[in-house]
Amino acid sequence: MLLNLANPKAAVFAMSFLPQFVPADAPHLPTMIGLAAIWAVYEIGYYGLYVWFVGRMKKVISRAKVRKHLERVSGTVLVLLGVRMAIES
Repeated sequence: MLLNLANPKAAVFAMSFLPQFVPADAPHLPTMIGLAAIWAVYEIGYYGLYVWFVGRMKKVISRAKVRKHLERVSGTVLVLLGVRMAIES
């Protein structure tokens, strides 16, 4: 949330995206504040779920068996990409 407050691109996006949802006969400022509040609640929920999921995945990935499998898969992918580059060049 703090990143969006410090990011001018987020403000430009909000000022160009949100007004299209304000009805012509509605008061503009309260409606924009309401839409911004809905957007903020959505982002807090989204990032909260993201942090929760990453925390759960950290526990899963830190297991030795899972880490060993991931290292094998990523190593195989890197070797195959190297072989592909050698063949194409």
